Amino acid sequence: MNIVGVPTQNDPSTGAVTRDATMLYLNGNITSLSGAGQGVPAVQDGTALTITAAGNVTVTGDILYNKEPVTTTQNQIPGLPADTLIPGNNTGQVLGIFTGTGEIQLKNGQSNGNLEIDASLATISNAGTGGLINIGNQISTLSIVGGRIQNQIKNIGATTRNVDFDRRFAQNNFASPWFPSTTVQTSAFNSATLTTTIQRTNWFNRTTY
Repeated sequence: MNIVGVPTQNDPSTGAVTRDATMLYLNGNITSLSGAGQGVPAVQDGTALTITAAGNVTVTGDILYNKEPVTTTQNQIPGLPADTLIPGNNTGQVLGIFTGTGEIQLKNGQSNGNLEIDASLATISNAGTGGLINIGNQISTLSIVGGRIQNQIKNIGATTRNVDFDRRFAQNNFASPWFPSTTVQTSAFNSATLTTTIQRTNWFNRTTY
């Protein structure tokens, strides 16, 4: 089967085309997902893509945006903290990695032990067992630029972890194509008054931070 052009994502209510977008689905396990090489961009400007599988998704190397949408260090834009949107770097590029029944597994094959994933990662299952887990060697520095949504906290086997939230996801209607959404339902509750006691244990000089 040949597909000409890029599939489009339609508004489910109106049927109107909202953008060019693609979902890649595998009816099984994805055993090796990575970009072209460490430090090499894999998701080009304007690309909107969701990768999903019926089973596990195993990430084996860097998956990077061509342009980072947010800062990853303080003062990268002078005077502003990390996770600040970078003017001019929002081209609509977005990657989602999702599994509804398995796990997102880390099996880093890069020689220096570092791994970066630019994406919103989601493991959401009805059974509540999904998570991000390391099944390979210890990772020196794991960096995630995007988001991390999971049923359970599991061992990711990283000495250093940097998770930078892509603040575009906090804006209305921004997500990777056909990415799962959730609804929080409220229920009856009893009110209670809590008394908090604060005990000072240490003072820290933070004037140079």
